[in-house]
Amino acid sequence: MSQKYDAVVVGGGHNGLVAAHYLAQSELKVLVVERRHVVGGPCSATEFFPGYRGSVCNSPGSLEPKIVLDMELERFGLAFDRPDPSLVHPFPDGRAFIAWRDRERVDAELRKFSENDARVYHEIVGSCTELAKKLELSLFEPPPRLSDLFARLRTPEDEAAFTTLLFGNVKDFLDDRLETDQVKAVLACMCMFGGNYPPSAPGSPFVLLQRPMSLASMSIEADHDPRKQPLRGSTGLPRGGMGSVTEAMERSIKASGAEVRTEAEVTSIKVAANGRVQGIVLAGGEEIDAAMVISNLHPKTTLLNLVERRHVGEPLRTRLEQLKVRGCAFKVALALDDMPRFAAAPPGALEAFASCQFRIAPDMEYLEQCVNDARSGIPSRAPRLMGLTPSLVDPSLAPPGKHLMTISVYYAPYKLREGEWATEKQHFGEQVIETLAEYVPNLKDIIEDVRCDSPKDLEDEYGLVEGHGLHADMSPGGMFSLRPVAGLSEYRTPVRGLYLCGAGTWPGGFITGIPGHNGSHQALGDYALGLDSKEFAKKLEPEHRVPN
Repeated sequence: MSQKYDAVVVGGGHNGLVAAHYLAQSELKVLVVERRHVVGGPCSATEFFPGYRGSVCNSPGSLEPKIVLDMELERFGLAFDRPDPSLVHPFPDGRAFIAWRDRERVDAELRKFSENDARVYHEIVGSCTELAKKLELSLFEPPPRLSDLFARLRTPEDEAAFTTLLFGNVKDFLDDRLETDQVKAVLACMCMFGGNYPPSAPGSPFVLLQRPMSLASMSIEADHDPRKQPLRGSTGLPRGGMGSVTEAMERSIKASGAEVRTEAEVTSIKVAANGRVQGIVLAGGEEIDAAMVISNLHPKTTLLNLVERRHVGEPLRTRLEQLKVRGCAFKVALALDDMPRFAAAPPGALEAFASCQFRIAPDMEYLEQCVNDARSGIPSRAPRLMGLTPSLVDPSLAPPGKHLMTISVYYAPYKLREGEWATEKQHFGEQVIETLAEYVPNLKDIIEDVRCDSPKDLEDEYGLVEGHGLHADMSPGGMFSLRPVAGLSEYRTPVRGLYLCGAGTWPGGFITGIPGHNGSHQALGDYALGLDSKEFAKKLEPEHRVPN
């Protein structure tokens, strides 16, 4: 006999765990099924080498404070170390931008490059913050249509600011405002977090709105709100590694009564003749019945692979089939027998530089070229690097006296013009090491082991379509009511009772937990209405209900 649950969450990544929390808090019988041996997806703990523990995701730079508070993650073991500075961005001339946690020190860093740029940097941040308020949207609700957003802009200046972010490009945006290549590179690198596009791409400045929209959506009272820090990457480093985040989430949902099954691969989603979801089927044929299924998987995987074709209308199916993913992520892990020493570190600051995150992207021309290489099917000859050595802050992540460095590398095309990743990934890994060694002169001498994961490896291990951690680029053409595609932005699917809650939904794929929050609340609101149960409806707080 098949087992029965009120809700099944497919995919135990961080958004799936967040969704399970809110479902279980509403006293539903909830099951999370995960294909791998552990929950967490790319956030889960990974032993790159014996005794060296890290994860594919370097840091939870965007984890929403509301999610942390609602799930009581600190009570369930999550703690942060907050190195200061939080970030270094070195340049070929031997200088570096240092992102201290104190604004006055950040201002002093910016003034090293340009008095104008120190002033304009904060003007850019301030204008984005004000624009986000005027948009009057909440990231904790389904997204509005673009036409609705434009209707909220009252002045020509507001319209100009919004259209610049949506239709302009980072190169022009920064060239028009800033003087120095270094400060331009710092901001351009932030803008390119949204996917596989160069600074010249239309819509590339849009990511500058992401944190301001979060702040405009909800304020909290907390000792540390990372959204208010001068730069991304300032949340802190989870003690025990990134896996500690999802391990705390798992403990939280289990305390609320949710069940978790690992090594449970879903091969299909059952749909009745009337178009309503019935449950899931696991590899091996086991069936699990459920009134609701919430999928944390890629929208393509969910609706094109797991649901029978007849249940997804052709217009929507065509839009999903045409959704461009273009995976571009590559991972390098290094086992080190000493501390990396940055050439730009001033006297007495070697350990401080090595203890925080670093970014390698010297100027916008460099960033333009590394994207264009990947789009031509070539691993970037001058890759953009974002990495850290977390064992300097938390020695438990490496054997005594050793260190682990993990590097997120962009851009690595999923489809190579020549060769296969099985043979080419080590060559690209060597290029990454050569690039970083220009800024860390002792790097080659202290490497004991190297591991490289290509986009294909990330797809095979974590189910990331083409190795794209965001599920799809977060440029304006794939955001708001167009995420993941037009007609599929409210977390509902054509199958009644089947919902999406993953990185491919609004507001996107950073490690926020918001898609999990929103997908579960859409499901809860519909479930309450479907039951027509006053008792159940009372359990849903009014602010948690998502309007139809």
